[in-house]
Amino acid sequence: MAILQYIGLGLAAGLLAGGFGIGGGALMVPVLIIFLGVETHVAIGTSLAIIVPIALSGAARHFTLQNVDLNIVLPAAIGGIVGAIIGATLIDNVPALYAKRGLALFLIYASVRLWFSK
Repeated sequence: MAILQYIGLGLAAGLLAGGFGIGGGALMVPVLIIFLGVETHVAIGTSLAIIVPIALSGAARHFTLQNVDLNIVLPAAIGGIVGAIIGATLIDNVPALYAKRGLALFLIYASVRLWFSK
């Protein structure tokens, strides 16, 4: 049964990634923790590993649709790689409760900003 839940989670994450460009992590980490009982730090790392093939396939399709600005990709990717290494190192020292609360606050903030933006 778990394999079907993981496939469903991947499908939902892929739909969000391809449709909204959020990478699915905003969905994947909470679902892994809340509904599938995965430990917080494992959910974060697992989500990142799952997002790689999802993001690559979504980006490839958007590239064929001419929806990718290559002038943004390289510098943002360099910054993202450095930031991801630093973030992964730092979050490993944060208790799970605070990591979950930090993610929740970020999601609430982003949701409110998106809701009220024009």
